[in-house]
Amino acid sequence: MKKIFSIFSPRLLFIGYGIFGFLMFLYSWTQVDLGLTLIQFSFWQVIQKGFQYVGYFQRPFSTIAYIGVIIGLFFLYGYAIHCIQRKQVTIQSLRVLIFSVFFLLIFSYPAFSYDFFNYMFTAKTVLVYHKNPYEVVPLQFIGYESWLSFMHWTHLPSAYAPLWILFTLPAYIFGFGYFLLILWNLKITIGFFYLLTAWGIGEILRDENDVNRLSGVTLFALNPLILIESLVSGHNDIVMAACGVVSLLLLWKKRHLYSFFLFSVSVALKEITIMLFPLFFMRKNRWIPFTCMSIGLIAFLIFFKREILPWYGIWILPFAALIPKCKTYLPLIYGFSSGLLLYYVPFLYFGHWNDPVPIMKFWLTILPMVLGVIFFIGKCLHAYNREKHEQSFYTDI
Repeated sequence: MKKIFSIFSPRLLFIGYGIFGFLMFLYSWTQVDLGLTLIQFSFWQVIQKGFQYVGYFQRPFSTIAYIGVIIGLFFLYGYAIHCIQRKQVTIQSLRVLIFSVFFLLIFSYPAFSYDFFNYMFTAKTVLVYHKNPYEVVPLQFIGYESWLSFMHWTHLPSAYAPLWILFTLPAYIFGFGYFLLILWNLKITIGFFYLLTAWGIGEILRDENDVNRLSGVTLFALNPLILIESLVSGHNDIVMAACGVVSLLLLWKKRHLYSFFLFSVSVALKEITIMLFPLFFMRKNRWIPFTCMSIGLIAFLIFFKREILPWYGIWILPFAALIPKCKTYLPLIYGFSSGLLLYYVPFLYFGHWNDPVPIMKFWLTILPMVLGVIFFIGKCLHAYNREKHEQSFYTDI
């Protein structure tokens, strides 16, 4: 892989992310629900139907296109880390790259998230219908609520924390009743926390050398899973993660009151970050947040008997980026992230979640993770044998 990377110029990072970021932006619009009309203009409706035709009626091509974009993003991800290790990427150029990808993807359609529209509807329930979203279900507004034609989970009350609903209200207010503007406002709100997380990781790693610091930021900010689940799908888990990461930054700067406040905000958004609470009684160790969040994720999956969903990766990847010399664990990150993104492939191909989709998505998710573990073990054994050989060589001398 290093030999392949070596034939490219670091400038191609910007070209590559420009191309594949734009392709991901375009692909997202193939997933617009058939019951949703974004803009009434006839010209736009022709374009929208063209994209929907690809996503809904050319499914084999759509699936291949998705896999192709994902492969391209993972190649660029590895190439970015390679360039950083060779000191070919500066802090300034990495910032420009991250902001470029951010602006390319923030206006994409939330292609892989039903939840995003429920975020929007809970805000509408409060601001327009003046109802408590925990006491009513969207189906109660049938007959005069047009959003019900494309929403999912309409038979359930809101499952989101009150604080998150409060976060969504400004996006709806400043959308002035225009659906697409409300959507983009909320995407930008969530995207801000993606940037905040990247900044927090960079600040925590400030005492590292430039290579380790930039590697940590890149492992988070350019990870295809993070890009798609945060900037494209717009899951609110990134808001929780951002508050958790910045609370750690403040804790380790000994600003305990502000740290505990942000930690409380994170827990109020999603309770999983309660796993970080022991850090308030421990000395600084950048391994511990990742360990705590990993244990929390495993316990959550076992206790609630849940399958691992792609956006759960946001729970641990920001904290994995804090680990010193985290490039060592790149095979694990590749396997974990690619497996979760392949979760969508059977649905994109078949258009439903019934058989044979469950068994296919299970194996498509698990196999890359297993391969990641195998490559990681092989990498560790190779490093161990090389070190042992070098010690033996110097002993003989």
